[in-house]
Amino acid sequence: ASRPRRVVARAAQLRAVPADRRRALTLPRRQELEVLEPSAYYSAEEVKALPRGPRNAGFPMAVLAVSHSWESEEHPDPHGRTLLMLADAITTAQAIQVSKGPYTWQTLPSRVAVFFDFCSLFQPPRAKEEPPIGEGPTMALRAALTRMQVWYAHQLTTCFFVTDGNTETANDGSHTPYHERGWPTFEYHVSAIGKAITSSGWPQLVDVGLGVDTLFERGVPLTPAALEHLLESKRFTDGTDHGLVLSLYKKTVQCMIIGASRLIYSSCEWGPDEVRAFAAAWFSLCDRLEHFSLATNPIGPSGVAAFCENIGPGTLPRLKFLNFFNNQVGDDGLRCIAELLRRTPPHLPMLKTIRITGKNDTTPDGGRVLVRRGGHGEMFHP
Repeated sequence: ASRPRRVVARAAQLRAVPADRRRALTLPRRQELEVLEPSAYYSAEEVKALPRGPRNAGFPMAVLAVSHSWESEEHPDPHGRTLLMLADAITTAQAIQVSKGPYTWQTLPSRVAVFFDFCSLFQPPRAKEEPPIGEGPTMALRAALTRMQVWYAHQLTTCFFVTDGNTETANDGSHTPYHERGWPTFEYHVSAIGKAITSSGWPQLVDVGLGVDTLFERGVPLTPAALEHLLESKRFTDGTDHGLVLSLYKKTVQCMIIGASRLIYSSCEWGPDEVRAFAAAWFSLCDRLEHFSLATNPIGPSGVAAFCENIGPGTLPRLKFLNFFNNQVGDDGLRCIAELLRRTPPHLPMLKTIRITGKNDTTPDGGRVLVRRGGHGEMFHP
């Protein structure tokens, strides 16, 4: 059998429907939509050919993965409310630039490919009288479910979280809100593991419920144990999916955090508490890490102290580059680093460069203390 072919629904199809029809629109399943409107899909080659984002943002792809809560077991959006919110959010993101302080982000590209599970994946029968979907579609669905994390965690995709898209649900209380569902909880947290937050491109994490003009606040990535505990209180339509999503999350953090040589958590609005939480959770596992950046986070000297508190003799043994650009570390922060580097046995033995340029409130005396007491030569990277 050939590899299952990935297709994504064209965003243009979501935008082109008139508002009066869109509000009452029910999206068909993948197996129906590709027959009724084959032009609604991009081929893999067409997706590759879409214009990419700028180099300074890592060349992000014009691929948008949608995370949403299903309104019913039979259909995720039987009244078209999620579709309406999504189409409006895409249109707005393509028209307005988000700003914060001196930084302004680009708009979402005019042409994007959208992954929406109900329309992008073959759907199994939801009623007893429905025939099975066949061996090929079944294999394609199984293969897709075992790789679902890629759509959301990939560093070059953009994720829209429809966190309150079904507020006008039936009065029977049958709908479970977004943050109480298992799959959406997984998608929400796995998406934020490795996405860049940089005004060189467009926002790659968007909480539609909060508004397209609100920048996403990227928290400290959960450990697998923390996610497992969180999922215990979430609802899964299929109880076996609990183990599946936890397995997918473990694979993701193994690749993107534990096995990474570069970790960049810049512009996350992290303070000392977030630095301490990340360091305590992950540093002991990151034996391959060579480049770590906390640039443009208001961590201050307390954040540097939190970093140093979690460094032991064997922690981050391969770290070569540490980026404290725009961190307001001050001379006290530099002294913390200097004290760390003069410990015996050696700590961070491979460290060659610490970047402390930008807004760091340091003085020449503080810099000299670091260089003189650190004993690692030049510690500045302008």
